Amino acid sequence: QGCLQLSKTPYHFAAMVNSPSYIVGWFNFVVAVMALAVGCIFVFDTLTDATLHWDCEFLESDCNVGWRSVFTLVPDFFIALWTPVVLGLIAVSLHVTSVRQWTPKNNLVLSFFLIFLAVFGTLGYTGMLGVITGVLAAIAGLATAIVHFAGHKELAILNL
Repeated sequence: QGCLQLSKTPYHFAAMVNSPSYIVGWFNFVVAVMALAVGCIFVFDTLTDATLHWDCEFLESDCNVGWRSVFTLVPDFFIALWTPVVLGLIAVSLHVTSVRQWTPKNNLVLSFFLIFLAVFGTLGYTGMLGVITGVLAAIAGLATAIVHFAGHKELAILNL
């Protein structure tokens, strides 16, 4: 079982381009980049709400409550803020060998990850961009499952 390698010979390249794993792999990569963009935009929009006031009383406890509500380690807020970025980074890292930390065992596992990404990492974030990305991630998950059940052993991820 292997990932898709960029080939040096024209014959192998032509065969690779016609591979369903290769085509679905590129679709998965585009979805991963979109998911990371959704997460980054969401975090950026949230961070713009964080204002740090310098005109507080010396011991005023609620002067920078807006800042504290964004930069917090309270699990509910922390996870809600950083989930789309973390899942987007994992999704992109699947395709970039120099930063890959995890490789799915097969395309079925990858398809479950993509559906997880859609449901928990994109649909609820960044308006219609998140919805469109979530729908595309779900389609990518379905396409990856089809590649798996069609018997293609190569993972639908790229080695960039």
